[in-house]
Amino acid sequence: IYGKILFKSFNDTKKYIVFSLGHRNPQGLYVDKKLILSTEHGPRGGDEINNIIFNKNYGWPISSYGDSYFEKNKIKYKKDHFNHGFKEPVFSFVPSIGISELIKLSNNFSAYWKDNFIVSSLSGSSLYRIKFNEGLNKMISYEKIYIGERVRDLKYNNHFKAILLALENNGQLGIITIKK
Repeated sequence: IYGKILFKSFNDTKKYIVFSLGHRNPQGLYVDKKLILSTEHGPRGGDEINNIIFNKNYGWPISSYGDSYFEKNKIKYKKDHFNHGFKEPVFSFVPSIGISELIKLSNNFSAYWKDNFIVSSLSGSSLYRIKFNEGLNKMISYEKIYIGERVRDLKYNNHFKAILLALENNGQLGIITIKK
C-alpha cells in the first residue's frame, strides 16, 4: 500500500480500495465533498500540491520535479508527468519548502483572503497563503508568510477566527488572528 491513498470502510476493517497511487510522502490532506487536495514531500525539491482524482497515478517514483538526494546511483526523474501518463501536480515547489499541512481558510477570517488556502512548511519555516483557480487545478498566486519555526500542523478555529499552528522546534502553539 506504499505510495497510495486508500479508501477504507469503518465497517469492514480488512477491505480497502486504492483511491490513487504514485505518491511519494503525503503530509496533508484536505477533503470537502468531492474535492481532495494532498500535499506531499518530493525528493530534493519538487514538493507537490495534488488534486486527488479517483484511479489516477501521480507519477512517483518515475516523475518528479525534484532531484535525487544521492550522487552515487543518481535517479533521473522524468520532469513531466502528463506526457508519461501521470497526473500533473497543481503546483510543485522547487526548491522544496518541506511542505506539511494544507487547510482552506474560512471566508470569515478576512475580506482580503476569500477562498484562500494555507500551506505550512517545515524547512521553509513559513506559511503560504494560496489562491487557486476556480477548478482547483492551478495555483494563481501565493504569498510567503515567514513564521521563523517549522510548522508541522494547522487548524482553523471558526469561533475565534484564528489559525492555529503546531510549531515543531519547541512544541509550542502559534495563533494568528486579524488585528482589530
